[in-house]
Amino acid sequence: MTWLSNNIIGIIGIIISGIIAYHVYYLSRRLNLKGMLSHKDYIRKQVEPILQSIRQGVNRKSELVNEKKYLKYYPHDNAFSRHGYTYMAAELKSLRFDGVEFFCGIKEIFKKQNGKLTIQKENRVEPEKYNAFETGIIPYEWIEYVDSRGDEFSYRPQFFVKFKGIEKSPYKYLRYYVESNTYNKANDPIDMKWRSIEIEK
Repeated sequence: MTWLSNNIIGIIGIIISGIIAYHVYYLSRRLNLKGMLSHKDYIRKQVEPILQSIRQGVNRKSELVNEKKYLKYYPHDNAFSRHGYTYMAAELKSLRFDGVEFFCGIKEIFKKQNGKLTIQKENRVEPEKYNAFETGIIPYEWIEYVDSRGDEFSYRPQFFVKFKGIEKSPYKYLRYYVESNTYNKANDPIDMKWRSIEIEK
């Protein structure tokens, strides 16, 4: 009887521990989500005035600063290391639901025989090719701080971010755009100037 009662008590203890652990986990997830949404809101409020000035004709150029290397290396050493570069240039494009989007280069895109687009050139004599704008998305939670004025070295908005994305960059993933042939400068918002295209890896 003692063995049975001890086992029942042990099982009840395990069940109670499991219920408590689940509630702690659920609560921590809710708190984490609230914190993430609060941080996202903060970053969006810093970026919106910069985008507004861009729509009024101000240059899109920004500087992405590696928060891990800033205090030790900025601005004199921009050598690539296991933590990435100290800083890099980009052009602010837009705010997205999952992060801030920047133009980061122009990429040659090739049309495959099946009609799909790729960045890998096929073994054809002269494949059809285009130039596309490459953009990178930095998640809101990777952005520590936004200085809309910049400093005496950059003179442009600075984003202090975690360089833990693609090839030690601040970009979690890339997207590709071409200029839209239906964009009307007089009536359409500037973000409609580019049309997203699907790239086959």
